[in-house]
Amino acid sequence: MSKATVALLLSLGLSAGCAAIAAPDDLKPYPAAQPGQQRLVIRLPAVDQPDEHKLELIVGKTMQVDCNRRVFGATLTTKVAEGWGFDYHVVGPIGPAASTMMACPPGEPKRDDFVRANLSRPAGEAGLLRYNSKLPVVVFVPDGFELRYRVWRAGAETGQASRQ
Repeated sequence: MSKATVALLLSLGLSAGCAAIAAPDDLKPYPAAQPGQQRLVIRLPAVDQPDEHKLELIVGKTMQVDCNRRVFGATLTTKVAEGWGFDYHVVGPIGPAASTMMACPPGEPKRDDFVRANLSRPAGEAGLLRYNSKLPVVVFVPDGFELRYRVWRAGAETGQASRQ
């Protein structure tokens, strides 16, 4: 191997190392998960019209269920990372699953299904979050539950209200 090749490899390695050191840790502002919870992160892609997009958080867990509908009750609270001003979200407490308690047809087998938590928010805030691809969406969820999400996009058509 020539001295020029070695020098080139060393400079590339040092450049990559410097870039890795200089890259910001985008989770640094957020607290670590407390015992009994997990810190889950969503990184959204950049979009042309972020104001026309919303993020829906879907919390739940896969359970063995019968024909009855089930749902968990839970609270979604938005907090601010101290000293940084970035929002993060905390789910919980999550109550036991409520069920419709209908009689199922005889012999109907149980199946695995994702049971969602109905996330209520204090002060009547909307159920959808602002779309922001510049920061990670950090959500603390109790152990044993998972976080799924859906991105909503406004259509091009709008309606107009009539005066009555």
